[in-house]
Amino acid sequence: MVIVGVLLVAFTPGLFWLWFFVRQDVYRPEPRRLIAWTFVLGGLSTIPAVIAEAIFLGDSSLDEGASLQATAAAMLLVVGPVEEACKFAVVRLKPYRSLYFDEPMDGLVYAAAASLGFASLENLGYVARLGPWVMVVRAPLSTVGHLVLGSIWGYALGVHRESDYNRTWLVVGSLALAAVAHATVNISVFALPLGAVPLVIGGGIWAFGRFKWGQRVSPFRYRRNYPQVECPSCDRHVRVTSKFCRFCGVPTASRPRPLFCGHCGNENRPKASYCTGCGDQLLVT
Repeated sequence: MVIVGVLLVAFTPGLFWLWFFVRQDVYRPEPRRLIAWTFVLGGLSTIPAVIAEAIFLGDSSLDEGASLQATAAAMLLVVGPVEEACKFAVVRLKPYRSLYFDEPMDGLVYAAAASLGFASLENLGYVARLGPWVMVVRAPLSTVGHLVLGSIWGYALGVHRESDYNRTWLVVGSLALAAVAHATVNISVFALPLGAVPLVIGGGIWAFGRFKWGQRVSPFRYRRNYPQVECPSCDRHVRVTSKFCRFCGVPTASRPRPLFCGHCGNENRPKASYCTGCGDQLLVT
């Protein structure tokens, strides 16, 4: 029971914020399985991050007695870049290369999943070492902070994917900006703990605004993909929501039949939620 309690305390904030922000993806929701995998891989990305920080820093740079200058250097040169790069790699190497990454909102959604997974496993380590009370601070600050920082490069990834021009400079610049912002928040926690509060609150408002922006610019805002099925009588394709064939008037059967994507025409299994040809969401009701 103690282990279950520790897991709940560590993971509940991240899962709540993931649920909240994923709900903003209203026009073309991403597959829950891919979001879950991104969350898990984001958590696992803490492992290479910890190894890299141990190699470059050891324990000396972040000791309680370390000077502000040493702490700032460690955050700016190692912690910020390493942690943001690990989270970015999760999104760039898996969701970004899938069929389902096809609008600017997706960069924000998958960045949120990877960042909150990273924050949740990080929370678990702190709870295991310092006890559950540490989440009083980490739940509203560190967990949300990771999401905000991920939104910076997640926004750039979404713009880059949908742009007709090469926007690599935007992605690289946003990743550098996220690393600097990460270091700034961490330094403020060491130097002036209350100073991190307005930074995270302001960042959270900005991140939420980016999700609303993703809704406004979605190319699927006014488009719905209702798949088609074959008429049992004339074998012509009719919309899956039709009760009668518009060609021969025969009632459409209720038995499961392959779904043909209304966007690309690809044949999918009867209960498919997404087209395996183009990644579009199939609306069957």
